[in-house]
Amino acid sequence: MLPLKNKTVVVTRSKSQAFELISGLEELGAKTISLPLITNSAINKTELSQKIKQCNFSWIIFTSPNAVKFFFETISPKNITSKIAAVGSKTKEHLEALGLNIDFIPTQFTAQQLAKEILVTPNEFFFIPRSNLANDVIVNLLESRNAIVETLSIYENTSVKYSKSEIDNIFKQTVDFTTFTSGSTVNSFIKLGINVQMGEVICIGPETAKIAKENNIPVSAIANPHTIDGMIEQIIVIARDQ
Repeated sequence: MLPLKNKTVVVTRSKSQAFELISGLEELGAKTISLPLITNSAINKTELSQKIKQCNFSWIIFTSPNAVKFFFETISPKNITSKIAAVGSKTKEHLEALGLNIDFIPTQFTAQQLAKEILVTPNEFFFIPRSNLANDVIVNLLESRNAIVETLSIYENTSVKYSKSEIDNIFKQTVDFTTFTSGSTVNSFIKLGINVQMGEVICIGPETAKIAKENNIPVSAIANPHTIDGMIEQIIVIARDQ
């Protein structure tokens, strides 16, 4: 028997990235409701090109597949001479698909863990291409270890707007699980003022869960490892007990 048969899961990930989660859930029998809460688009392309040409970075840190995607829309992989660090297996896979070698990946798939574990030579120069909504936790941790860190927002997350009637129509059916794959999706959810029965809330990682909890969204589980597969596994575990 399919472990998620008769279970309904809301997927809030951006439309361009939701396929892996949706297909994985549906293969296990779940009904999915697509509710993309963010869209992504490239920004600061000229500034990115200039930085890569002018600066001799020791390390470039990629914290997400989106960072990889938008970085290499502008920069050729052939022009990368810096060492590369990646947060998470999917980010690593996207980099390897471009023919790049990954010099460091943390034991846990969080930016904070990377900043704690990566070997830092004093005054070593790190570059972090990131989203416009990224926080400075990883920057502060690296700087506390005497690294020189430069960042640039290379893509922006924009909230998707829905009318009250659209939201009511989506949630008029029973929802067993709601998934959040980033803090941006949580924040967009809050902005919509949605007051609905969300079922069990599953977050991809601790930072996403932290934002949910700060907004009074009860979190049932955090993926471990912090991946799409990890999220699906948590849903299966909870579904077995329902």
